Amino acid sequence: MERIFTLCFCIACVSASCLTAQPKPTRAGITITALATVGHASVRIRRDPSTGNLYILQNDGNILRVVFGAGGLATDTVVYRPSDDGVNAPLGMAFAKDGTMFLVGNDSTGVLGTATVAKGVRDVPGSEHRAWTIVARTVPYPYGHVYNHRMSGIIVSPSGDYLYVNSGAATDHGELREGNREVGLTSIILKLPVNGQNITLQNDREWLRSNGYLFSEGTRNTFDFAYAGNGDLFGVENSDDRDDPEELNWIREGRHYGFPWRIGGNNTPQQFTPYDPRHDPLLNPDAWGGGALYTTYSDDPTYPPPPANVTFTEPIPSTGPDADRFRDTLTGTVLDASTSGRRISTFTAHRSPDGIVFDRDSVLAGDLKGGGFVISVATGAVFQALGDTSQDLLHIDLAKTDSGYTARVTRLVRGFNSPLGIEIAGNILYVLETGLEQPNNQPQLWKITLPADVRTSAARPSDPPKAFALMQNYPNPFNPSTAIDFSTQASGTVTLAVYDLLGRLVRTLVNGVVPAGSHSVRWDGRDSHGMSAGSGMYFYRLETGTNFIAVRKMVFMR
Repeated sequence: MERIFTLCFCIACVSASCLTAQPKPTRAGITITALATVGHASVRIRRDPSTGNLYILQNDGNILRVVFGAGGLATDTVVYRPSDDGVNAPLGMAFAKDGTMFLVGNDSTGVLGTATVAKGVRDVPGSEHRAWTIVARTVPYPYGHVYNHRMSGIIVSPSGDYLYVNSGAATDHGELREGNREVGLTSIILKLPVNGQNITLQNDREWLRSNGYLFSEGTRNTFDFAYAGNGDLFGVENSDDRDDPEELNWIREGRHYGFPWRIGGNNTPQQFTPYDPRHDPLLNPDAWGGGALYTTYSDDPTYPPPPANVTFTEPIPSTGPDADRFRDTLTGTVLDASTSGRRISTFTAHRSPDGIVFDRDSVLAGDLKGGGFVISVATGAVFQALGDTSQDLLHIDLAKTDSGYTARVTRLVRGFNSPLGIEIAGNILYVLETGLEQPNNQPQLWKITLPADVRTSAARPSDPPKAFALMQNYPNPFNPSTAIDFSTQASGTVTLAVYDLLGRLVRTLVNGVVPAGSHSVRWDGRDSHGMSAGSGMYFYRLETGTNFIAVRKMVFMR
């Protein structure tokens, strides 16, 4: 399913037509809190495991840090821009255990484009300043104009040695489009060394394989990855415009997941000739405006055969009871897996699952313990003939068998406004909306508190910073203002003040009790007790009631 990102940034409700929809839990014990209004360009939320800080990635290239204030509400502050990291139109962000940040972005010129994977290493302890390098960049390759899925999902291996990067399909279902079908760099998952520098990725499948950069093949658009507690890697997969189920896959090296010959556990009919789409029971004649699907689904005698001597790896089957509606491939009848005694591979068609996390530390209570959590964005009412409106949070209970996994899928929360990002910290889920389906409703960052197992020491109602810290101001040098960020391990008295080179107090920015968490204040050099500060170096000093003291330098340039 094609995604469209609107690249406007909305930070506040500016009219009465801007509304906030309130998601609803489907069971007791789940609380939902709106933390902040976010922009329509927001695509990811990720947590730095070294600090506990949360970051929002926007498709316009900005990266924001979430700053928690009094009462648990949040604001955000821009910490990186494309001019800092060199990544345009980013769709993926990941962190290593030490806080190293990885980004994946795309540049497009018509039907050709390039993708870039960048690495940002924090070079000043406790600061937001990073040294950025390029891990890999592709040669220009045809990744489609209409079905331009590009490179998106990225994750760091548990060992910390490799990056796995999704490179989405250039087509809907392998059709000939703009003179191309799938090419070497599309519909695959890449394996890149975290310490790689300026690797040039060729648009050649065998070149990628022989150089160790090809992890797996046959994935249409694995928009997000997550590791379960046992170390197995899973990915959520968007299927085509036909009513083929969406997939959850156990991602393993060297596997081929079938695209474009197998989609959602079904054979792609266009590979067989003769093929008449008007008699295809899985084509919705109302999709894309009155049968326009018939222009891309057609008799195709030149459709390439599947690769020889390759066994396709099938999606994880689900028994429902939720997100399990499908069409019978012979009759077109809409069925529920849970009521018909059948299985679906894995979710209702066109839900567009786009985010997945796991309770890796098993801190949750009851049937949620150790489970997976998937958000789905949906992509238009035209595809809702199956009666599954998506825009929800699903719990995935996986059972491992000798042949793979099976899934039990239940809905925990309904009523999001096109959620596109998800992160987990203890028993807290953070869900980031993008507002694609309801543009007049203000997209939000939501905090979902799940029941925790009180016997598990790791379970906690929040995830405060692990220590007191004073960050390097940003930008630095600055004119006229700069942000100073700090984190507090516990609630208490804090004093943050600015001094000149002679040690004279210039401005007290904070003096009082602040809660545990991450905080941000701004100093405007033009307003120092009514007098403009002079150009030059200044010091800012943080002192807490627990005798933590930290001092950093900053430069004001007029």
